[in-house]
Amino acid sequence: MDRGKIIRSLRINYIVSIVAALAVVLAFELGFIEKGAMVNVVSADAMYMIQVTAVMLTIALIPLAIKGFTRAMEKVKGNPEEVVVALFCKKSLQRIFLLFLVVVINEFVYYGLGYDSSLYCCLIGLGSMIYSFPTKMVLEQSLGERE
Repeated sequence: MDRGKIIRSLRINYIVSIVAALAVVLAFELGFIEKGAMVNVVSADAMYMIQVTAVMLTIALIPLAIKGFTRAMEKVKGNPEEVVVALFCKKSLQRIFLLFLVVVINEFVYYGLGYDSSLYCCLIGLGSMIYSFPTKMVLEQSLGERE
């Protein structure tokens, strides 16, 4: 597969994940899913655990998504081009998925429980997605670093 098709495919996954995250927001804002629906169903202890879990997932997954990609690409020096490109695809998809997971979980906690800190975690996740946009430059740098 040529590099242009790889980048195009990764960009499609990136855009679909952002559109899906925005669709969740629209579903709550337009009333398809009731805001605060989980408040009446979940106990106070469970609400607290859900809120803490959402924040901890944000704290754990964002650095893993961003730094894990960089470290993985540093370790492929000296490998054939096919190996580097395959790892680039795999790690890019993992990074997009992890950040998408952070955003969607925090959207559901914010809208479902009304927990304001999840809104901030969601915005941090969306901001982090800026760094996961697949570009030819990053792929070329990964290929150029191998020796």
